[in-house]
Amino acid sequence: MTANVAFIGVGNMARAIISGMIASGYAAQNIIGTSRTAEKREAFQQEYGIRMLADNNQAVTEADVVVLCVKPAQMQGVIEGFAEQVREGQMYISVAAGVELSAIEQWLNTDVAVVRCMPNTPSQLGAGMSGLIANQLTTDEQKGWVSELFSRVGDSAWVTDEEHMHGVTSLSGSSPAYFFRFLEAMIKSGVAQGLDEATSRKLATQSMLGAAKMVTELDEPITQLRRNITSPNGTTEQAVLSFEAAGIDKIVDDAMSACVKRSKEMARDFAAK
Repeated sequence: MTANVAFIGVGNMARAIISGMIASGYAAQNIIGTSRTAEKREAFQQEYGIRMLADNNQAVTEADVVVLCVKPAQMQGVIEGFAEQVREGQMYISVAAGVELSAIEQWLNTDVAVVRCMPNTPSQLGAGMSGLIANQLTTDEQKGWVSELFSRVGDSAWVTDEEHMHGVTSLSGSSPAYFFRFLEAMIKSGVAQGLDEATSRKLATQSMLGAAKMVTELDEPITQLRRNITSPNGTTEQAVLSFEAAGIDKIVDDAMSACVKRSKEMARDFAAK
């Protein structure tokens, strides 16, 4: 469907989605952004050719799809500020972590399609992964449109149980930070072995990128890919055995469980009262 899309708040995620839309041919005249900052409105308008407004109410009035890109703690106040402009037939997409569908529905106070999205920061480079869930008023056509929208910044996966969004957060929303931390440790070790930092970074990061491409593009189980380069009594085996001795499965599970725990706490904090 062709839709007028309004972005309420134009932070990093809105920028990623808007740039992906423009790059893939979405008409700039069908995109609106809002910001209270005049400098940001001017910058977005000049960079992308979209219309920028200071008034959320006006943007919502003109939109078929409204993408809510404000911080979780601001979400209730922002929605309640334009709630009188919400109308049936619109669709609302939230990219705020921890704010559940039921809260958004209550604040909107109108029966409309609502989609909750958990994106991640690689979306800024068109390599993102977004977890999605929709309320019961969202049609298959609308869900297809949302999938197409997020394909412009990477890929996406739908879940049907909102409880699973906590797992989505731990697997994709937060996981780039895990990989960054692992890379930091690898680079630090490389420097300790005598390599300069730039060379260590290049070797480690390109290897991580290549490994990810092998997983996504080759039709082999991850376990087999690992075994293919783990020769008996070889160098790789010694590294992997060290990981196993340190309890890598428990380390990762503990970290992801801590992420899920915090995600659930945030959902309670931002629940509709």
